[in-house]
Amino acid sequence: MLAIVTVFVPNLPVWVGPLVLSVLVVGFAFAWPTIVSSHRRWGVTAGLAGAGLVAIWSVTLLPINAEFSTMANELWLAPVGGAAALGVLAMFVIQTFTLPGGLKRFLTTATLAVGAIVAATSAGWTLLLRHKYEAAAGSLGLERISGVTWLMLTMLAALAVAALVTLLPARRRTRMVAIIVVATVVAVALQFFRPGPLSVPAVLASAITALIVGLTDSFSETQEVAAKTLQHPLTAVAAGSATTMVSGMVAYFVIHVLPW
Repeated sequence: MLAIVTVFVPNLPVWVGPLVLSVLVVGFAFAWPTIVSSHRRWGVTAGLAGAGLVAIWSVTLLPINAEFSTMANELWLAPVGGAAALGVLAMFVIQTFTLPGGLKRFLTTATLAVGAIVAATSAGWTLLLRHKYEAAAGSLGLERISGVTWLMLTMLAALAVAALVTLLPARRRTRMVAIIVVATVVAVALQFFRPGPLSVPAVLASAITALIVGLTDSFSETQEVAAKTLQHPLTAVAAGSATTMVSGMVAYFVIHVLPW
């Protein structure tokens, strides 16, 4: 949605993106613990929010001329990976002092650790928006819809279509295939309107995002989580925001990490 806003308001301040993503991460941190617990867990919420906020603002405030190594990928991924590691460590520490033990604690800890990683991946959208602003600054802000913008818009369209396909009254396996196929077709069709060097990454990122939507949809039929938990309103918020945040890092990896 921020990509759409920047098309109409190209001079939007660079800190708006990180602030909006920070709000999303905090909301996710409140919602995610409901998947494994019926009562509020403030320590877990603080750990999840901390991991996400550290990742977002680390890459936001990182100077353009900063160098952690000779590899550009390591430069940008180091803060995100560090924040994710700290978040996972925090979840393990919290769970160490939480009863009961046994298999339930193992599954709960794994779920919370995944939440910490998801929170940190929100920095992927921060990185994409930063690239967009820096590219606009280099072109004196004349290009409203850059290649990065169109990639984000493509993923947004694929994400929306994939979410709609989850409403089909079909078997889970059939529905997952339909989610990926329909979202990919939409992503490919959009590239005919604005082909560019990021067209292939946009389609691939959209397909992976659709796969994530399909996996999230299958989560609604899992047997490991109590039916009462799955029906909790915050569970839907957690699943929806998690899919949105992860898709940002998917896009960043597809653009900068895969060997094109």
